[in-house]
Amino acid sequence: MVLLWGMAFQMAAQSTYVHVTIFLNDGTEATYDMHNSSYMYFEEGVRLVITESIDGMNDVSYPLSDIRKITCEEMVGTLESINTNIEIYPSPVHDVLCFRNVSGTHNVKIYALDGRLVKSLQITGDQSIDISELSIGLYLVKTQTQTLKMIKL
Repeated sequence: MVLLWGMAFQMAAQSTYVHVTIFLNDGTEATYDMHNSSYMYFEEGVRLVITESIDGMNDVSYPLSDIRKITCEEMVGTLESINTNIEIYPSPVHDVLCFRNVSGTHNVKIYALDGRLVKSLQITGDQSIDISELSIGLYLVKTQTQTLKMIKL
């Protein structure tokens, strides 16, 4: 049996979309902005599938046993804000992490792989931040619109 949770929204200068956050048992999070042709469904009661495009090329799935919590928040905004892809560089990084393609103000949180929040700040536009106090390792950098991986040397 497939339970389908579909979302269809009008495409206009101001549009509605749903911001979905999936909290996994290992402490990581995945975020998706569900709009236009995006949908999510439970496959055979054992897997959550998220499709971000009509062609199904960007399907992502999670075993239900790996999911701790799912939150959904209805958002209103312009389509341009949905498609913002913030980039971080260099990779790997030593002491200074740079942000590119930042429009507006974003809250940024950096998490260790064990789920601990190690740094929280706000960035406005493209800028650089000092991360010299962080230990060597792999981190997740979470903005309001995406989660990125960072390797600190």
